[in-house]
Amino acid sequence: MHAHADRTAAATSQSAHQGGRLAATVYQHALTTGFSRAFLVAAGIALLSLAITIAAIRVRRTDLTCPPHPVTTESAEQTPQIRSM
Repeated sequence: MHAHADRTAAATSQSAHQGGRLAATVYQHALTTGFSRAFLVAAGIALLSLAITIAAIRVRRTDLTCPPHPVTTESAEQTPQIRSM
């Protein structure tokens, strides 16, 4: 009777050990899948923000070639008039 109890305890211990390995494997797979999806979502957000930035910052060729307009505080009467010839 003692031998039977020892064999049962050994079988239970072995199945628990295998179950622990299975649980660890499942946990590692779930963790890997979660990180993979998180990186995929982060890449999508980065591409979306890049598209929004490109759409928001629109530099036209005329913006680059024209000189900036000077800001004057003088009134129109005080500025000299240029006559075309």
